[in-house]
Amino acid sequence: MTVFMDWLFALPAYAKILGSFLGILLLNRFGAPLGVAILTFALLLTAWTGTGWEGFLYQAETFIQPQNALLPPIILLLLFFSDSLKRTGRMDRTIAGLKDWLQKKHIIIAGLPALVGLLPMPAGALFSAPFVAAMDEEKELVPPRKVAINYWFRHIWEYWWPLYPGVILAMQYAGLPVLTYFLIQVPFTAAAVLGGSLFILRGIGKGEGERNGNGRDNGVWDPGAVFSAIQPIGILVVVSILGSALLPPLGVKGTLANLTAMLAGLILALVASFAGKTDAFRPALSIFGKKETWLMFVLVLGIQAFSAALLCPLDAAGGTLVTGMRDELVRTGIPLITIIMVIPFISGAVTGVAFGFVGASFPIVFALLGPDPSLAVAAATTSFAYTFGYMGMMLSPMHACFVVTAEYFHTPIYGAYRYLLGPAAVMLATAGVLSAAWYFLL
Repeated sequence: MTVFMDWLFALPAYAKILGSFLGILLLNRFGAPLGVAILTFALLLTAWTGTGWEGFLYQAETFIQPQNALLPPIILLLLFFSDSLKRTGRMDRTIAGLKDWLQKKHIIIAGLPALVGLLPMPAGALFSAPFVAAMDEEKELVPPRKVAINYWFRHIWEYWWPLYPGVILAMQYAGLPVLTYFLIQVPFTAAAVLGGSLFILRGIGKGEGERNGNGRDNGVWDPGAVFSAIQPIGILVVVSILGSALLPPLGVKGTLANLTAMLAGLILALVASFAGKTDAFRPALSIFGKKETWLMFVLVLGIQAFSAALLCPLDAAGGTLVTGMRDELVRTGIPLITIIMVIPFISGAVTGVAFGFVGASFPIVFALLGPDPSLAVAAATTSFAYTFGYMGMMLSPMHACFVVTAEYFHTPIYGAYRYLLGPAAVMLATAGVLSAAWYFLL
């Protein structure tokens, strides 16, 4: 037994990290919530490093660091804000307003899932699927194609949209200012629209909006309806950007500035969301009584604990597991760019959620870059790693939105792959081009 334990502790850093990583995926695959799986192996990995109680103490101390302490409440407030837009009817009004305003079938059938995608919610594609079905009254589209339309266009924003927890976590690990992160990631939404238009929407009839069957006049611009949900969201975005720019001169810098600005934006956005609709406040609080909400909270804690295990000093020189793995992989000759592609992609494919692949892979990816990477390196790596992880997630049969959309249209998910592989290839090619651009231009 002693010989086995000695052998176990003597394993190289990459074996310990990859072993823990595979353990997380297996535990999650066999039914454990992702947060529980990550937290479990975060603790096991800390024990595996051989740092003893000092390692666990370091792990515990990371939770009280300001930037880490702010993240869990921000995630909870994001979920509360998303629910507030539903409870107050703002999202429904916005959808109805746009449906009256837009007139082309191909725009509405893709635009409504995209609009719903502005509001993160578990398995939220099920919310937009009825709209896609209603827009195909003449049965022009086969069910797998409707699955692809609803699924792909709902997910065109998550590269940068600040309501998504995965985006916030990516900004935290990348260490990029909010505005910089938005600027380098927004083009991926345009690429997603282009890819979806070329491979999913091509050939769809472009009949006029009266085909939507809503019984109302089309082409009518109703600003009150259209901006009902967009106004509070806009407040959040603007305050987040302004705060991240104004706080550093006041001494609040880096990730802490981004999260502080996000917290302020969320509070103001919630006030705007409930303005004139205070009766929805108490029902919206029910989100804090849902199991899914607190599983998300545990997921945040698990990710922070796992990151701490990776960054815990192992010796007086400050060496960590990730620096050890970096040195080991360099000696083996595996190109760093391959690691940056493969680890996020596999994480996305197995977890099926952006928050999961970012939390599982970004600590490793950015630790491999070494301390204080330049803006160009950080921006290029962020775009490259995030897009590969996101495509792994989008092609994952574990993605809840994918599964519920296929179930709604009564078709196996695999039939939709013929429509999804083309747009996914566009996104990966875009990642290569834009990452190179950020590296040479910034």
